[in-house]
This record gives sequence, structure tokens and C-alpha cells, in this order.
Amino acid sequence: MIELFMTVFSATFFVTVVRTSTPLLLSTLGGLVADLSGALNVALEGMMLVGCLTAVIVSVFAPWYIAVLAAIAAGALLGAVMAFFHLRLKADIILVGFAINIFAAGGTVFALTLATGGDKGTSINLPSKAIPALDLSFLGVIPGIGHTLVQFLSGHSILSWVAAFLVFAIWYFLYRTPWGLWLRGVGEYPAAPEAAGIPVNAIRAWSLLVSGGLAALGGAQLAMFNYVGFTRDMTAGRGFIALGAVLLGARHPVGALLAALLFGFFEALAVVLPGLFNWIPAELIRMIPFIVTVLALVLFSYRALRARQLRTLSKI
Repeated sequence: MIELFMTVFSATFFVTVVRTSTPLLLSTLGGLVADLSGALNVALEGMMLVGCLTAVIVSVFAPWYIAVLAAIAAGALLGAVMAFFHLRLKADIILVGFAINIFAAGGTVFALTLATGGDKGTSINLPSKAIPALDLSFLGVIPGIGHTLVQFLSGHSILSWVAAFLVFAIWYFLYRTPWGLWLRGVGEYPAAPEAAGIPVNAIRAWSLLVSGGLAALGGAQLAMFNYVGFTRDMTAGRGFIALGAVLLGARHPVGALLAALLFGFFEALAVVLPGLFNWIPAELIRMIPFIVTVLALVLFSYRALRARQLRTLSKI
């Protein structure tokens, strides 16, 4: 147990938590934007998966930042498809989301086969690029704490810093700009913004585009930093975990950050535990993030039910 304690409180483990949390955080922010507009995006998993493959394939022929932008564009395109079927053709958004997930699961394997010349499982034959890590070794000159700062802050992906900035940017947009107020108003009570002349469907469409782009950006981080390359179904349920993180984070950007860090912590724990406790089945350890997701959703549902009961009693 002492060895586990020392591992958890080490700089290496902190770096692992940030690495595992970044794709979740980006996808969670995407789910948050869509959810606040009243358009629940259950296709985060498929959008992440498409972002993974797009980033890997494009990075073979272009610089890493072009590959990241291509992944964002692919995710936004899926968001546009989702908006078209839901808002224009009036299809149920949950069914459209699941259709995109199914399409992504099969379509990425088909596209991978074409790109690799027949390999249906991995892109090992493609010389894909990686997102560079940000070197902050210059912080080492700070007296006393420089070495510690370098250990904890240096070596993270550029997208990890982008994700941290996006938490602040989305918070500012939602709570400090009129457009953020429109988006939240459309999600809470669409009849009121519509009566004021605010285009409800346009706001929801844009929120789905942004949601898809952010989810695919999380996929790019996963395929170009966490793992350099693409493997079949490599998102492994992270998009669905992100949906849980939106609820657990109380539909707030800072809450989304904390929820993503919580899930990232347990995913990182699942990475280090096999080396410390090799007598525990690896399959059981890999279940930890999903068990935590289920428990978190149960806790959130219980808290929401208690809050409704208290509001009902206060009106009596």
C-alpha cells in the first residue's frame, strides 16, 4: 500500500492523469455545449473515433496541426449531419446519435482498410505523426520550486494546455456574453428566446457543430499523443464516459474539468495498478473507470431526486 501511495502522489502519476484526462475533458466540454442548448449529443463516442482516424491519416501527409484541424472539421461535419437530421428532418436526436456511433464504428474500420491496404485492426503501417509536448524546462531556473514545476508542468501535450484554456473560454462565453445567455436560454426554455426573435434551431445547430469539433479534438489527442496511431474502437467508451462527466460536473465548465480529472485519475490508476498488484486480473482493473462512471451517475441521480423532493416540500 505504501508503494501505491507513493505512486499516486508522484509527478509521473500526475502527468499520466493529465494525459488520460485531456481526451475526456475535450469530449466533455463538447457534450456540455450541446447539452446546454437542449440538444443532447450521444454521438460523442463516434465523433471521437472519427477524429482519431482522421487525425492519423491526415498526419501521414501533412503537419500535425493540419491533422488536428482536419479532425476538428470531421467532428464538426458529423455535428452538422446530426443537426440536419434532428432539426430539419425532425428525427429523434438520441436515435441519430446512436446511428452516428454505429456508422463510426464500422466506417472507421472500412476507411482504415482502404488507407492501410487491408489492415482492419491497426494503422501500424502508416507513418503518422504525434502532437508535440510543451517543453517548460526553463522553469527550472526558479529558485526552490523550479525542479518541481518542471516535473509537474513540463512534457504535457499542447492540446492539454488548449483544453485547460477552453474551460475558461467556454465559461466566459456561457456566463459573460449575450450569446452564452442565448444558448443557455434555448436549452432551458426555448419558447422564450424564440418569442424574442432568437433563432433557436440555428443556435442548437451551431452547438452541435462545436460539440462534434471538440469531441473529435479529444480523439486527435488520443490518437496523436496518448497513443500514436489508430486501433479499432480505440476510444473504448470514453465518449459515453464524457456524457456521464457532463452530468456529474453539474453542467458547468469547471465541473466538467473536475469530473474529467476524476475519471482520468481512475483511468490512470488502471494503468499503474497491474504493475503493483499483478495478482489482480487485468480485466478487473480496466473496469475501474466504467464502474466509477456508473457510481457517479447513480450519485448524481440520487442528488437530483433529493433536490426535487426538497423543492416540492418547500412549496407545500
